[in-house]
Amino acid sequence: MKKFFKIVFIALGVVLACAALLFHSWLIEPLSAQDTPITDVREGDVIFQTSQSSQSPLIQIGTRSHITHCSIVVMRNGKSYVLETLKTLVLTPLDKFIARGKEGKYWLKRSDKENIKIEYAHYLGKPYDLAFSFDNDIYYCSELVYDIYKNQLGIELCKPKQVGDYLILGTDKLDKIENTMQRRGITKEQYAVAPVDIFNSNFLHSIR
Repeated sequence: MKKFFKIVFIALGVVLACAALLFHSWLIEPLSAQDTPITDVREGDVIFQTSQSSQSPLIQIGTRSHITHCSIVVMRNGKSYVLETLKTLVLTPLDKFIARGKEGKYWLKRSDKENIKIEYAHYLGKPYDLAFSFDNDIYYCSELVYDIYKNQLGIELCKPKQVGDYLILGTDKLDKIENTMQRRGITKEQYAVAPVDIFNSNFLHSIR
């Protein structure tokens, strides 16, 4: 009997290992993330990472990408910060933002537009947009970047997509996902922008 259970546990371990490998191979890795200190950063740069939040794995599945969080760089008194959506919209020191991401890795992208200045004061303190809804004057991470570029810089980084177009809603019917959508008031018909949509914008180029 002990031998039987040992075989079962080994088989289960192999199955789980294969599932993990399949999941990670299924994700699209855009390019290698950096883990070195940033020496060249400008206001308006967009920084991306794999968040370690509870919703990060769902975003990875839904968008087929490791990129699950993004923020926009602003300069204040000669120091680098990101305008970031946490529970509320805050300024976070850039190095602290990087350290909080998975393995301290990040991607950095920049627009060709010169001398960008971000008006950010009116965003501070606004709550996180749990409903992922446009036009309600509260924001989630990629919506904030999208809004600033479109309304302040005149650049639409990407086209919003219906929530139902994301893979997670087309293939998975997990109760957790549907319950989360219902609790937050998210519908398949509403439009959204994901962090990887911003990352893939033709108006941004990578900074190494």
